[in-house]
Amino acid sequence: EESSTLISKNLVDYDEVLTPFGGINRNFYIPDEVLYKISHPNKKGSTVSKIKLETIIKDQEMFELISAQKSLEDVVLNPKTKETLNNLLKQVDKSVINRLKAWGIKDKKRGIDAKIIFYGVAGTGKTITALALAKSLKKEVLSFDCSKILSMYIGESEKNVRNIFDKYNEIKEQTKTEPVLLLNEADQFLSSRSSGTGSSADKMHNQMQNIFLEQIERFDGILIATTNLLENLDKAFSRRFNYKIEFVKPNKMQRIELWKKLLPANLPLEKDFDIEELAKYELTGGQIELVIKNTAYKIAVSDEPLFRVDNFKEQITK
Repeated sequence: EESSTLISKNLVDYDEVLTPFGGINRNFYIPDEVLYKISHPNKKGSTVSKIKLETIIKDQEMFELISAQKSLEDVVLNPKTKETLNNLLKQVDKSVINRLKAWGIKDKKRGIDAKIIFYGVAGTGKTITALALAKSLKKEVLSFDCSKILSMYIGESEKNVRNIFDKYNEIKEQTKTEPVLLLNEADQFLSSRSSGTGSSADKMHNQMQNIFLEQIERFDGILIATTNLLENLDKAFSRRFNYKIEFVKPNKMQRIELWKKLLPANLPLEKDFDIEELAKYELTGGQIELVIKNTAYKIAVSDEPLFRVDNFKEQITK
């Protein structure tokens, strides 16, 4: 129980996983810092310097710490995409990494490293899948919104690119953890670079991309970049990413599954509510989520709220 001594003293922690039948399984484990203290007993007078990730994140503005709520099994994806992700999980398993090191394929000094691009139209689940992947790897996620990087001051953007990776490495060292680095909306970093002389803005953009390229080359860990436009990807970047995973719009069967998952269980639905009728509309998961929210705001003001298929159709049309 949460009030037990081992849990309250942070000697044991647990993950909660939903079962297919609606129940909850708890998987208990000993936290890394406790295992470290067991395997490296303190010498007299020495202390183990380890700071919690949450504490570090509170004191900075660059990254957002996101904890995944869903596993890969909970995310509705195209079967080919899911198969690729499952293969990726197998390839970054510690036993596989150790085998590659023993063969001399991987550098023995490096840990699990994977540089991944998720690409596809907006709303197809790139970000939520990145979080689910991290959960499967039992890692936290440090998220950075790449749209923040452009600065009105010449030279600041280049400095900011370095700061992303410098700050990540600093956090990693302070906390003795290896969180996943998630770069959302990374289009401006990854697009083809300008050739020729060009304007000063073009030169600054190229310089920013060169620094980004250099930092990716040196990056040790798991990095996921999301982008809507893979066709604009610079070839130099393409070579640096081990995995390029496409996210396509859901088909009808997947849309039915999305509607079932995203409609809250306690919504007052009309009798014989027809999800298949709504699934005819070619929406992404993000769009379905927005339609449900907008419909709920409209119905919530009614004296006798009841959700009808036509209410959702009205929001889909809008």
